[in-house]
Amino acid sequence: MKPFRHLIFTILVLSTTTYSFTIDSLFEPVLRSFQLLPDYYLRFDISTFAFHQDAFFERQYLAEPHPQLEFCFASYKDLIASVWQVDFQFGLGKVPGDNVFTVLNVAFGIDPAIELRLKELNILGGMAHRCFHGIDRTEYPIAYYNKLFISANSKNFRLNTYWHELTTDSSFSLKDRFAWNASGGYYLRKFPGVSPGKLNGNNPLIWEISDCFRYAFYHRKSWFFTVRTESTAGIFSKSEGYHVRNDGSMYWKLSLGTEAYFTRGKRGGCFYIIYNFDDLPASPDEPSFSLGHPRFSRDHLAQIGLIFFN
Repeated sequence: MKPFRHLIFTILVLSTTTYSFTIDSLFEPVLRSFQLLPDYYLRFDISTFAFHQDAFFERQYLAEPHPQLEFCFASYKDLIASVWQVDFQFGLGKVPGDNVFTVLNVAFGIDPAIELRLKELNILGGMAHRCFHGIDRTEYPIAYYNKLFISANSKNFRLNTYWHELTTDSSFSLKDRFAWNASGGYYLRKFPGVSPGKLNGNNPLIWEISDCFRYAFYHRKSWFFTVRTESTAGIFSKSEGYHVRNDGSMYWKLSLGTEAYFTRGKRGGCFYIIYNFDDLPASPDEPSFSLGHPRFSRDHLAQIGLIFFN
């Protein structure tokens, strides 16, 4: 019996080993196609503002630090990727009687998306969550939204890719000089199993489309210069008394600017100046100090800043 037990044990061990080897061999090519946390992008934007029209803009817009992190959680054959973006935006103001650089508000955002990486462009679909909080103040209520979006962009649209391609392109080709993004979004009001109050708060926006274009027009020694435009147009709900200047149900915003990129070194950096125009929905409950301006308006403000990125 003892030799027989040894024979059975040997057969079982060999069978298990062969089976494991077969399974591993079968899935090994698939597993090799997946990458976990293959890359990430860091960006820090610090800016100030000019051409304040009145006391409201002077109070609300003094400076704005804006750190961002975008990372790829996982990708398959560099064709499909799970991409997440997280950012914080701090609003610093100048309130009479308070210290200069008073922190007035902070905005938090997280955008999980699936990215399809095609040969000539990237296509993304996901959800953008944003919430806006006043710091030590109750003048504005907390505002938040969850927006479903789909977008397409050029392969060089990410700032670090755009910078890298142009710093290594001695011919300054048109393909590398031009970058673009176009997107559309819907602000969720209903979702199965989720109460409406958790999806949207103090946000009248419903639908919107937006685009962004960047074009490098000049290169000299350690610098190259671009023009940049970004625009958004959408529809909002007037049911709670929100209104715009033109008394319609559409809102819009537009920014025009120029950027100067430094090309030396292993990391990127640029100076920029952007001029803003907008007609955004104003709440009937805007505080008196707003002078009739919508909470998030930057109309006719110039934003001057510096960006660092990897």
